[in-house]
Amino acid sequence: MSAAPDSRKWRTDQLLSMAARVVERRKDNALAALGLTHAGVIALQGLAAGPLNQEQLARRIAVQSQTLGRVLGRLEDSGLVTRTRDERDRRQFSVALTEAGTAALDAAHKIEREALPEDLENWTHLQHDLGRILSAFETPGR
Repeated sequence: MSAAPDSRKWRTDQLLSMAARVVERRKDNALAALGLTHAGVIALQGLAAGPLNQEQLARRIAVQSQTLGRVLGRLEDSGLVTRTRDERDRRQFSVALTEAGTAALDAAHKIEREALPEDLENWTHLQHDLGRILSAFETPGR
């Protein structure tokens, strides 16, 4: 990317979008060695606490279920997650990390930490503010 944009000339939401794209590209480049993408790592992270159905996982990581389906397909093809039909609701699939998925998530976290600048002062404030933004846009029942 060329020179940093003058933050006074851009709206906050525009800067947020640009920053997200820069971080995602940088992480995708670093994660390519593992055969993963930033989106794949987010899906794996969403499953770290245990299996979920696709709708629950989509809500947890704030993506559309259809978009998540494509990501999960790639992760399943790579042996990082399993999708099994839910016995209580045959329309749903339970998604779970495999051992390989857990190992890939651990390796991805290390690569991601190395791909970004060290945690600079005030980034913890940014993390808190981003959490507030996500909470403000949560849709009940979604």
